[in-house]
Amino acid sequence: MAQNLPIGADRRKLFEREALPHLDALYAAAFRLARNADDANDLLQETILRAFRFFHQFTPGTNCRAWLLTILYNVFRNVYRRGTREQVAASAEEFERRADTDSIHPSAAPSNPEDIVLESVLDHEVEQALDALPEDFRTVLLMVDLEELSYQEVARVMELPVGTVKSRVSRGRASMRRQLQDFADARCLKKPMTGS
Repeated sequence: MAQNLPIGADRRKLFEREALPHLDALYAAAFRLARNADDANDLLQETILRAFRFFHQFTPGTNCRAWLLTILYNVFRNVYRRGTREQVAASAEEFERRADTDSIHPSAAPSNPEDIVLESVLDHEVEQALDALPEDFRTVLLMVDLEELSYQEVARVMELPVGTVKSRVSRGRASMRRQLQDFADARCLKKPMTGS
């Protein structure tokens, strides 16, 4: 259903006001889905391009972040997960520039804010437990717990029944709890006991 959104510069301003404040959340979700900064940036760019192209389908006053995450997830599912994405340079100059940039700036230390935050906030063990989840569980858990979407919003994003979303969140959390409990138990066994 097409909305009567403004055209031209007014449409662009509305898009900037509604969509662009969600870039950080979109990048975080893209990074968790793609699992590397380059693909996350590409996924984010494709999402924003598609969102602007189809902005006439957005209903003002509704949850723009959920609408954008729907686009992000669909782009990921349809292009990135299937591995059909082409990484072709537009010109020989662009190819050389990319090659020079990649060789000059090795990725030894994290340089983007998302990597730095993830390293400082998420323990390695939590990251491992999350990564060990099946993709369907990991995706809904990220959307509910990190992106703070409601079960209904996640159901719309992933085109699933709400009950399936609730089940996956519950099972994902239970799996992480078991993995982290095993880690905690192993860590406690290694710690020397101190007397009172």
